[in-house]
Amino acid sequence: MSTAAGSAGGAAHPARRPVLLVEDNPLNQMVAEGMLRLLGETSRCVSNGLEAVEELSATPYAIVLMDVQMPELDGYQATRRIRAELPAEQQPYIIALTANAMAEDAERCRAAGMDDYVAKPLTKDALRAALERAARAPRA
Repeated sequence: MSTAAGSAGGAAHPARRPVLLVEDNPLNQMVAEGMLRLLGETSRCVSNGLEAVEELSATPYAIVLMDVQMPELDGYQATRRIRAELPAEQQPYIIALTANAMAEDAERCRAAGMDDYVAKPLTKDALRAALERAARAPRA
């Protein structure tokens, strides 16, 4: 778990809540959290989809960065549960983090209820662009 504050080059707007990072790999967690900090975002990290569902039922987040391959509950299953269980006003913008960047992988992410996806390895520019798309997306 970590938090960061600031606005150095970030796409954040004042009303944004923290980003929930759902990632099981400790190195990927450190990299993503570092990039989020550099982009001026605040984040909280959980290690699997089950923890993500639990966290989102307790705390609202505007954006979720969701790894798709994790133990306990993968990103696809977690997203389906989030979409089914949370009320419309608590639905986050879910960005898939995936090593698979083929067209059918993007379609699988969208079919599960994800709003966007970013290919791994994650880059700061790709993350910034995804966060900017999230900021422009209509809210429920």
